[in-house]
Formats: sequence, structure tokens, C-alpha cells
Amino acid sequence: MTNSRNKGASFEREIANALNDSLELKKPLKRILEQTREKHLPDLILGNWYIECKRYGQGAEPLEGWWDQVIAATPEDSYPALIYKFNHRPIKVRVPLHTLNNNLPKDHNNTCDFSLESFIVLLKSLYEEDIKSHL
Repeated sequence: MTNSRNKGASFEREIANALNDSLELKKPLKRILEQTREKHLPDLILGNWYIECKRYGQGAEPLEGWWDQVIAATPEDSYPALIYKFNHRPIKVRVPLHTLNNNLPKDHNNTCDFSLESFIVLLKSLYEEDIKSHL
């Protein structure tokens, strides 16, 4: 039987490493270890992006509470991202729609889900300043 805390920490490291490599970060993303002791902390922070990572066995859609958790951890002028994976399914990322187009209303309840690769394209295309904070 797999320890869920170890599985979660391993997935957080996997995502941090994937973002570090894909975005060529000089100041690498690292897990926020205080998250285990303090409520309302994300797993990772990239510039203004507050990222929560969830790895779960069965399922296809993230739990509503996961999105609530990342929203609670994200300050007012920052962006939430939920990166999740279920067994035998690809890694997905949920973000608010307004992060794709700033002409859309800023409402964290209107979201879209896409691949990790697409999230990286989004970051490189529209959020260069957030990446630069790690160069």
C-alpha cells in the first residue's frame, strides 16, 4: 500500500522538476515544506502563480475541494493553478479562464483544464515576467 503523503510529495517534486526543465529556471522551484504545518500554503510558487499538485488513484475529474484549496492559498492579485493526475491518465492543469484572456471577467469559478505542456506554453507566451523571477 502506498503512503499518500509520500505519493503527493513525489508528484510535487515531479511537477517542480518538469517546470524547472521546461522553463529553464535558474532558481529552481522547490516544494514549500511549511505546507504540511500551515494551512493555506500552495505546493509551489512560480512568480504570481500559486500551484497545488494532486495525485490520486481512481477518477477523471478533480475534486471540488482541490480547487477550493488552491483558491484559498492564492493571494488576491495572483493566479491559481491546480495540477492533477489520476492513474492511467495524463497530467492536467486547471486555471481560471481570465488567465488565458484578460478581457474575460476575473472569476475563479470559470475554469478550463488542459495538458501540462499547454500550461507551459501559456506561461512562456503570456507570463514571461513570472518566469523571469526565477532566472
